[in-house]
Amino acid sequence: MPVDPLPRPLPVAATPYPEACEPLEEVAAARPADAATALGFGLARLAAGLKADRRPLVLATTGEWLRERGRPFARGLAAWGVAPDRLVWIRAEREAEALWALEECLKSGAVAAALGCVAAPSFVATRRLDFAARAGAAVGLILRAGGADDLSAARRRWRIAAQASGEAAFDPLAPGAARLRAELVRRRDGPPAAWDLELCDETGGLRLVAGLAGHGVATRATGRVVAVAGERAA
Repeated sequence: MPVDPLPRPLPVAATPYPEACEPLEEVAAARPADAATALGFGLARLAAGLKADRRPLVLATTGEWLRERGRPFARGLAAWGVAPDRLVWIRAEREAEALWALEECLKSGAVAAALGCVAAPSFVATRRLDFAARAGAAVGLILRAGGADDLSAARRRWRIAAQASGEAAFDPLAPGAARLRAELVRRRDGPPAAWDLELCDETGGLRLVAGLAGHGVATRATGRVVAVAGERAA
């Protein structure tokens, strides 16, 4: 059976990286192995808004997602800017329950942001989430387990791929900052674009990789893949 080729990567953009989130965004992993990096990217985008908003962040997961990818790991979440004491974790067995919980949290006005780990939400479900986020003055983000080629009301749709980490400042054999390629494949406010980003230890957020040459990050033979934001279930 033939295998569909991977999408062609977008070139690194010269346009500014959109740090502020839209009411509803969607994130998908470029490959199954990039799922943890996609989760970290989504958390980092939402965490940027938590600094000025003291309301908590909601993480809604399904039973299938937990069985496939394991439980959230507190230290891994904190590395991407989400302190455990700011997190409300909702464990739903079915996707419909997770989407309902996500919608109720967003429109309640009690949370700053909510991230739902689901497989294939319908267009109607994403439309309801967009309305709910705007009604509650919150930000919603859908983390898809599969591809993101069907219809969605998300105002931005991202495709995330792990990259080799940067070099450590004082030890060339140690892994440096975690890095990823963020491709904005669909958006309402401009053309598709891509950015190479790395995790900033000082701020706990994402920043553009400095010193790029050519089309992206210069990787090392000893480079290690970016740190994950979760762990396998015991």
